[in-house]
Amino acid sequence: MRGLDSEQITFYKDQGYLLVEDVIPIEDLQLLISELNETVDQNARKAQARGELSELFEDEPFERRLAQIVESVAQPSETSFTDIFFEGLHGKLKTEGMFAVMTHPAILAIVESLIGPEILVHPQFNIRPKLPNQDTSVVPWHQDLGYLQPDASETFMVNFWIPLVDATVENGCMEVIAKSHKAPLINHVTGLGPGANFKGIVDEALPEGEQVECPVPLGSVLLIQHKTIHRSVPNHSDHVRWSLDLRYSDPRMPTGRDRVPGFIARSKAQPASVANSLEDWLKLFE
Repeated sequence: MRGLDSEQITFYKDQGYLLVEDVIPIEDLQLLISELNETVDQNARKAQARGELSELFEDEPFERRLAQIVESVAQPSETSFTDIFFEGLHGKLKTEGMFAVMTHPAILAIVESLIGPEILVHPQFNIRPKLPNQDTSVVPWHQDLGYLQPDASETFMVNFWIPLVDATVENGCMEVIAKSHKAPLINHVTGLGPGANFKGIVDEALPEGEQVECPVPLGSVLLIQHKTIHRSVPNHSDHVRWSLDLRYSDPRMPTGRDRVPGFIARSKAQPASVANSLEDWLKLFE
C-alpha cells in the first residue's frame, strides 16, 4: 500500500495536521466495532441484573445504543468513565480488533512514508466514546507531548485520530490550531475542560494560528504531531462519537513512556522483533 505523497507530507510537516480520506476500508474496522458492541451489551446486562437498567436497547445501532442506555438512567453531563456502562470501553484496550487497526497496512504505509521502516506502536493510545452532552469527554486545548515525559520532546511522532463513526462538528470532532506544532511545549495545568478532569492549556497561553475544525468521515484519519495544539468540541448529536487515537515513532527514540512497552509493528533492520499477533503484544506485559 502507498503512503503519503510529497504534497501531503509537505502539508503535514508545515501545518501540523493532515486529513487523509479513505485509508481504512470500513469492513476492516468491523472486528473492533463488534468487540465494542459486545462489551456494551455485557455492561447493559450486568446493570440490568443489578436493577440499574430497565431496558437493554438491543435494537439500537452501534452509534446510538450506549447513548440511549446512559440517557435512560442518568444525566449524560454527570456521567464519567468510572460508571458501569463504560467498563472495557475506554482507555488502552488490548484486543484482537484493536491490534488489527494498530497494525493495518494502510496506516503503517503512512507512517513509513514519514519516518521510515522502523515503526513502534507507541504505548500511549486510547479509545474514547464521547456521549452527547457529556462534560467529562470534552477535551480542552492541549499538546499530546504534555502527557508524556519531556525526553520525548524531539521524537517525531505520527499521531492518528481515527473515528469509528462519521466525526462531524455536531458530534464532537477534533479542532486543531494550524502550525502550532512549531511552538515549544506549553505549560499544561490540571482541572480544565467542562468536567474539570483534563490537563490542558489555558486560553491566554495559546499561540496565534487558525483554529481549524476537522470533520473526519468513517474510514478516514486525521494526522497530527505531538506538539500540535488540539481539542475536541462537545457532542451535540443524538449518538456516540466513537474514536481512537494512536501514535507511532521510531523505536530507537524516547517514547516519553519509559515504563510501558510499545510494540514493533514493522522493522527492516530486525524483522524478528515484530509483534505479529495480539499474543505477541500481550507477552510484553508479562
